[in-house]
Amino acid sequence: MAESNVVVGVFEDVDQAQQAYDSLRAQGFGDDYVSLANPQEMRRPQLDIRYLVEAGIPDAEARFYAQEFSEGHALVTVRVAGLPPASARKAVALLEGHGAYDAHAGRERRGPYAPHIRTEQPSPFFDLTYPEDLAQPASDQPSPHSQEERPE
Repeated sequence: MAESNVVVGVFEDVDQAQQAYDSLRAQGFGDDYVSLANPQEMRRPQLDIRYLVEAGIPDAEARFYAQEFSEGHALVTVRVAGLPPASARKAVALLEGHGAYDAHAGRERRGPYAPHIRTEQPSPFFDLTYPEDLAQPASDQPSPHSQEERPE
């Protein structure tokens, strides 16, 4: 399977996704590294596969995540490119510990979680949600931090 710059956790339960997101933030992963896409809060019921691929997610995996999202499952993403490998492993463990699965494991959780992560080179910033995609007005959205936070 292809390597990815991004770790993705799929959650059947939105509350678990929120808890995973909060745990990642509490462990030092900044707004510029972590994203939560809740299909219940977004106006569009689909994710743009091209956007996922541009963010560093291989095409076949991007299709899997877009399908899961369209079925109402929340996604938590962590941009791991440019981070120390230990930080990437910590992100995987936190997501998995909160009940996430990914394209490698599948819903049945038969395979390993995120076995092909690439951390060597930084990837561009991305967020799966744009303020205009959310049900609440963009003015109610929290503004991103101006400083980039990097977990150690």
